[in-house]
Amino acid sequence: MKIGDVAKRTGASVRSIRHYEKVGLIRATREENGYRDFDEADVLLVRRIGRMIRLGFTTEEIATFLNCIVDDPATVTTCPKVAAAHRLKLAAIERQMADLETRRQKLLITLKAASGQDDTSVPETLAHAETNPIALAHPRHPGARGLFRRRG
Repeated sequence: MKIGDVAKRTGASVRSIRHYEKVGLIRATREENGYRDFDEADVLLVRRIGRMIRLGFTTEEIATFLNCIVDDPATVTTCPKVAAAHRLKLAAIERQMADLETRRQKLLITLKAASGQDDTSVPETLAHAETNPIALAHPRHPGARGLFRRRG
């Protein structure tokens, strides 16, 4: 089966399939004319790789447990390498979520202070932004005096 057929059957792009082959996740045989030839097992593997990528795994991470997803599909859920990789990915996502929640809370505090809905004054809220590199890099921020040149 040609690479375009695999792409149609899996939803992966031809470019992605070529990349999977380049990094060693799949191995296509070559016909005499140089065209890649894939079989049904390759189609299943490309689908599994796609599922892992949609979960947030990189191709490098997938390579560490590739043997678990190449073999019997039942081993995907029981392979220790897959379980360990999923736990690590989940922990990373939970850290990202905690960081986003912290940012969200800081934004809400600032917005409440700016709209007068909170006892915290805007200057006090902005004082907390002193540790924020974005605030420091803003041309009108007091800590950025002399860092930016006026145009004109």
